[in-house]
Amino acid sequence: MRKLLLILFLFLIPNVASAGCDDPLTDGVDYTKCRFSDGQDLQGSFLPNSNLSFSSFIQVNFDKSIMMNSDLSFGTFPESTFIRTNLYESVLVGANFEKTNFTGANLTRADFMGATLIETNFQNANLMEAKFTSSNITNANFDGANLIGATWTNGEVCGPDSIGVCNKTN
Repeated sequence: MRKLLLILFLFLIPNVASAGCDDPLTDGVDYTKCRFSDGQDLQGSFLPNSNLSFSSFIQVNFDKSIMMNSDLSFGTFPESTFIRTNLYESVLVGANFEKTNFTGANLTRADFMGATLIETNFQNANLMEAKFTSSNITNANFDGANLIGATWTNGEVCGPDSIGVCNKTN
């Protein structure tokens, strides 16, 4: 009976990797509420499926990183760079990305609901089916960005000819 209970207990333990805030970034780890050093160079990091919610990364370089399916909700990322970073289906709800650079990034189906995107650069980014509902996009640059199927700040869906600008569907 004890062995059976022990086996059941081991199967019921959640299989979630966690790390201390000083541990290196890696795949599927929970860094919730960690404050990382400003100005770090984390270019090329591999951290898909990770939880970075409520974390702070000020002026950090995430260029060419793999971060798909990650949660960056309510994080602080001002003046950081995500050039050519893969953030496919990531959750960025309520996060601060003021003056952040997403040039050429894959943000397909990313959720920016309520995010601060003031002066953010999305030039040539793939924002197909991304959600910007209630986000602050003041002076954001969308030149050449694919906005097809994106949900704009007012809730309207961008039409099939939405490259660089959201043209609502007819």
